[in-house]
Amino acid sequence: MTTPQKTPGLAARLFDIRSVIGALLGIYGILLTLAGLFPSIFGNKTHSSPSNNVVDMSVGTSANLWVGLVMLAIALAFGGWAIARPQVVGDKVDQ
Repeated sequence: MTTPQKTPGLAARLFDIRSVIGALLGIYGILLTLAGLFPSIFGNKTHSSPSNNVVDMSVGTSANLWVGLVMLAIALAFGGWAIARPQVVGDKVDQ
């Protein structure tokens, strides 16, 4: 009788849902953070003050920067979680 492998393989770690979600949040977080830091590169601000339009209410708040930083923090949390508690493949409970 063989014992199941306790260390996960590369494919199991790569396609773990925590890794996928963390990678996507990290990519979007980087893009939003860059858009918040360099707004002239990713678009110009044509509005001088917020209006009653819901979309225009975030003018002047650096929303891209803050949301990007929060997404990066969550991506790091998902990455740390995936590293701290790796997925065990083929683990069966014998009863």
